[in-house]
Amino acid sequence: MDKKIMLIGASGAGKTSLIKAITGTGEAKKTQALTFQNGFIDIPGEYMDIPRLNYAVTTTAMDADAIFVVQDATRQEPTTPPGFATMFNVPIFGIITKIDSPLANIERARKNLKLCGVNGDYFLVSSVTKEGIEEIKELIENLEASKK
Repeated sequence: MDKKIMLIGASGAGKTSLIKAITGTGEAKKTQALTFQNGFIDIPGEYMDIPRLNYAVTTTAMDADAIFVVQDATRQEPTTPPGFATMFNVPIFGIITKIDSPLANIERARKNLKLCGVNGDYFLVSSVTKEGIEEIKELIENLEASKK
């Protein structure tokens, strides 16, 4: 993959699981440090959970061609601070994860993403059932095509 896609979101939002579902590689494990793999930039959730670490996200975003803001559909709160996504000058997409959970609340997740500053497209996915994964792959292909 030529594009670099950064995933941001709170701990447990499903960022690493999403990367694994898209790439078909390995087992998802807790991200301990910022990682670059298979064209993805995986940010530990603590970088969003702890405000004094937010700077690392903004600095790393300079290397990204697009950003996926990942919102867990079972989570009550937004995955990033209010308006956080509006500071980036690359395409921003909202990814709603864990849609297969009986506790999922898609409408709340959409509202949380909007609060975070994601005004573009929202994609619904489950890394468990693989629902929505093909749409994410198509999105990435379209991003790749637009680069050429």
